[in-house]
Amino acid sequence: PTPIASPNGTNPFEFVFTEKTLDVEGRPFVFRELSVKENDACIDASRQPDGEINGRTNMRLMIAKSSVNPKIGVDDLVSLPNRIYYKIAEFVSTLNSIDDAILPADPDDKDDDEGKS
Repeated sequence: PTPIASPNGTNPFEFVFTEKTLDVEGRPFVFRELSVKENDACIDASRQPDGEINGRTNMRLMIAKSSVNPKIGVDDLVSLPNRIYYKIAEFVSTLNSIDDAILPADPDDKDDDEGKS
């Protein structure tokens, strides 16, 4: 198989990270998708002593790492109104989701119909 060439043709694993802008009450916030390494670091940093992952901590670390402009720190996040935090968290989660990025929707998938009658 032919490797996927990078824009400069030297590294087949060099890709441009997606950046998207979220409007938060008339203010633009730019976020970018995380690399696998960055995502792993967020997960590792949010691991509790019992081995479980603290989901809130993981999400806050992902938001901070993903923010481009303005750069957001974890301390900034905890001071936001809850509705704004959840809007940002959902946006960053979607930006870093692999569900729609790789797998096309399957028209024969019946999971969406479960529980409906």
